[in-house]
Amino acid sequence: MGMAEHSSTSSICDEDDSTKSQQNDLKTQQGESFNYDDILEHVGQLGQYQLRTFLWLCVPAFFPGMVVMSYTFTGAVPDYRCFVEGCDADYSVSSESNHFFTPWLNNTIPWKEDNTPDQCNRYNYTWTNLEECQQPDAPTDPTMIVGCDHWIYDTSLFQSTIVTEFDLTCENEWKETLASSVYMFGMLIGAATLGNIADRIGRKLAFSVNVVLLATLTTGLAFSPNFITFCVLRFLCGVTAIGHFLILFVWGVEAVGKKYRVMCGFIYQCVFTVGCAVLGLVAFYIRDWKNLQLVISVPMFALVSLYWVVPESIRWLIAKKRYSEARLLILQAAKMNKKNVPDHLIFVEKEKSDDTGGRDHEGEPVSSSVSKGESIQDVFHSKVLLKRFAIMFLAWIAAVMGYYGITFAATNLSDDFFLNYELAMAVEIPAYISGIFLVDKLGRRPTLSGGLIASGVACLITGLVPEDPPAIRITFSMLGKLFISCVMATVYSYTSDLFPTSARSAAVGLCSTFGRVGGILAPIIATAGRKIDPALPFIVFAGVNLSVGLLCLLLPETNKTTLPDTVEEAEEMEKYTLSCLRRSKNRMEEPKGTIDDSVSM
Repeated sequence: MGMAEHSSTSSICDEDDSTKSQQNDLKTQQGESFNYDDILEHVGQLGQYQLRTFLWLCVPAFFPGMVVMSYTFTGAVPDYRCFVEGCDADYSVSSESNHFFTPWLNNTIPWKEDNTPDQCNRYNYTWTNLEECQQPDAPTDPTMIVGCDHWIYDTSLFQSTIVTEFDLTCENEWKETLASSVYMFGMLIGAATLGNIADRIGRKLAFSVNVVLLATLTTGLAFSPNFITFCVLRFLCGVTAIGHFLILFVWGVEAVGKKYRVMCGFIYQCVFTVGCAVLGLVAFYIRDWKNLQLVISVPMFALVSLYWVVPESIRWLIAKKRYSEARLLILQAAKMNKKNVPDHLIFVEKEKSDDTGGRDHEGEPVSSSVSKGESIQDVFHSKVLLKRFAIMFLAWIAAVMGYYGITFAATNLSDDFFLNYELAMAVEIPAYISGIFLVDKLGRRPTLSGGLIASGVACLITGLVPEDPPAIRITFSMLGKLFISCVMATVYSYTSDLFPTSARSAAVGLCSTFGRVGGILAPIIATAGRKIDPALPFIVFAGVNLSVGLLCLLLPETNKTTLPDTVEEAEEMEKYTLSCLRRSKNRMEEPKGTIDDSVSM
């Protein structure tokens, strides 16, 4: 199999460039109809029509970040201790923050070596009133200890979270991490399914149905009667939240020309991050988890109106052979952009109009069979694209695990919870802005590979430097977040570039699915840092990022190339890998008449 794959790759690398050039020239002369990249050369790659679509889709891009990061606040673990009957006379009053640390704690609760009260145990003694609890000579026998059955929470930071709501304490504290991992598992399922659905029924319909589900589910979280219901809804939120972003991302990127694809992808990531940052500000003023959940969920119902505002993806309509509908939108775009499109580029031939995905020349339903074209299954039949998938799977795992893991772990690096969170969000903005220029000047492959390696180095330093002073750890952890944020934005655009239109949304979704494996592990690793050592997560992230960053050097470069519409065109991009470029250079340096050693073998 290895030799067959090598042979397949070599044949792609050795393709006769002059013959391809002649074929492309012939296509141009003949005026191939419904080549969207050719059409954009006349309509404009980012005219008023495309800009309108892109900007409208920035609105829903604001919400997924708020949904995914909301658990940082709604699932936060406050300090807690045992409820001491007789001393904490009124449970509701004692829950106030000024009643958490009281003078009589030394008499009622054992203290740990780090000079903090035991969270799960109290002295086995019955107090009858508060005065008895405050007596200096109160009985405190270290051997007479009993586990807690009720808890008091420190509400100085959060008025309430799901931990206080469902008493996720002591032996049940693992459930808090479970709820986070369940969400990431939902993202895994959503990425695997909703991208493919969007490829089948269209970006517009898939987005509209999905956003209604997302808004309903996130709103329902605030009314969860128990922890199991919360986890089920949280899982379903993960399914729809990732689908929400994937669909709008592909929808928006497909609307513009190749010159602006990366910039648009990075801007969507910037909007995502702005949503995350705004969440931190809202959470600072709304400390009750139910109210916070409602504030970020209810406004999403308004996004349904985009169904009547944003047009369907023209590139998707062409891929599905719905040429009449595509033609109408192309003419609409040309009119809005004040451009003209040659008739031969949007000419609906008889055979094309008979196979328009169930519509005739005028776009009306017909009874002829529907041509589905290529799909994700055709991509799996290509060894070249399978290799590409394998590398991108690992790249997504490293990117997602590093992105969420560093964000979660960074809140443990200093005592200011909200400041740590906002710093982790703020550092993403310069990452995306610089990423736009890096991807254009250096290319997708160097940005992805170099970003992973740089993030790995920064995380390694974070894990190895002393804990005091904390400024050093915070600085390098933020550098790690900066580079991994650039990687996260690049990996979306890069994946979109590497696979054909007919399976692009499904391919991005499938790669994102594997990335959610890293997302599932991220909160577990971050929790280990909170319980064991804050440096531990960063050592793990460093090892993963460094190894995968080197592996990504095997991918082809897609900078300034046309989006592939078919599997064959996607395979042809293999000539832009380092191995093919090196082989081509060596062939140019060989004297004429020299026999290639690989042939003799």
